Amino acid sequence: MHLTALRYPAARRMLVAQANQGAAGWMLTTAGSWYVLTETGSTTALAFFVVVSMTPSLFLNPVGGRLMDRHSPVTMVKILAPLTAAPSLLLALLYALGVLTVPLMLALVLVAAVFRALQAPTFNKILPHTVPEDQRATVLGYSAVTFNLSRTIGPLIAGLAGTQWAFLLAGLGYLLVAGIVFATRLPDVISPAEPGARAPDGEASTGHGYRDAFVMAWAATALKSMFVCAFVFYLVSGSVHQLLAAVAKDTSSTSVALGILYASAAVGAMIANPPVLAYLKQGRSRSILLTVIILGVGVTVTVFGFSTTLVTDMLLMVVMGALGEATYLSAQRSILLELDDTRSGAVFGLFLGSLSAAGIVGSLGLGLLMDEVGVRDGLVAIGLATILAAVPVLWLVAHQARSRPPVATKHD
Repeated sequence: MHLTALRYPAARRMLVAQANQGAAGWMLTTAGSWYVLTETGSTTALAFFVVVSMTPSLFLNPVGGRLMDRHSPVTMVKILAPLTAAPSLLLALLYALGVLTVPLMLALVLVAAVFRALQAPTFNKILPHTVPEDQRATVLGYSAVTFNLSRTIGPLIAGLAGTQWAFLLAGLGYLLVAGIVFATRLPDVISPAEPGARAPDGEASTGHGYRDAFVMAWAATALKSMFVCAFVFYLVSGSVHQLLAAVAKDTSSTSVALGILYASAAVGAMIANPPVLAYLKQGRSRSILLTVIILGVGVTVTVFGFSTTLVTDMLLMVVMGALGEATYLSAQRSILLELDDTRSGAVFGLFLGSLSAAGIVGSLGLGLLMDEVGVRDGLVAIGLATILAAVPVLWLVAHQARSRPPVATKHD
């Protein structure tokens, strides 16, 4: 990965801001999930925490994406980052005073999640415009690396610092994001459309928001396949990731173990990033890649169910992190680099919303299953189910790939 893109001050600062935003989010997630599990002792309650923290993404990621297509994402960050900081800072204060309860924490996490969901797609839209066009793919690669660094640092800080300090540092992290954006000269990525203005293809630029994005994604075979494969992957991997506190508590009594497991997934993603980017640049089939990933996550989660040590859990999370990175990079490249700017924000927001839906559904199911049969047996069950579902799909995709001429299409 060339360093040319890092010569641009705006790109460097936005990557730092993105790292702070990601680390703050992971600190809040780590502290919140450990607090809920410690206070209740129930994986079902932990799954409910996931629902509260992720449901806004399901409905508001597409809204945030559409807002980016019609208004400045830079302005959105300036407004939303300070608003996201407020609930985290209040959580730290209430915890310090000894008056924080699980219902109160869930309410504040919900408020923070609303602002996070609207802001989530913004940096993916801003970053490509901080460098010349020939460097945009590279800076998006750096964005993925930055995100994974934040996934490493944020949970580790939260695990080592403890719940109160994790809440406080999360709030300060969001404030720092706002400060960096205010202090950086950034281009107007998307100018608000004038009433009645037309998109380049002749369609009304105001459109029907993410409903149009859904129709477009579903009509394109490659995009539809990508959405389906990514949804299935996050249905399994996302549920394990969101209920990781239960896995950590199975082998440790401190939140440090949870931070280590989250960080292990991030390490796996960083290891996978260069080879996955090289694979995608060659124009090879993304459908086959995504289907193999689903089979891989099924095997990994099954083995996870038989693990008895923190070290083994760490190694398996490295593998899951690598598989998740391949899934995300495939989608990111298809949407943000191969769709025009008038639609990419809405489609990417729709994609993020679909991942949230998968995580919510999967976490609820896995949480209930873990309470019934135990943490490890629940992992074995969903892992085997994923393998059974992935094998015929893998055969079908491979068969279709062999029957087509070896010509790379735009999205596959």
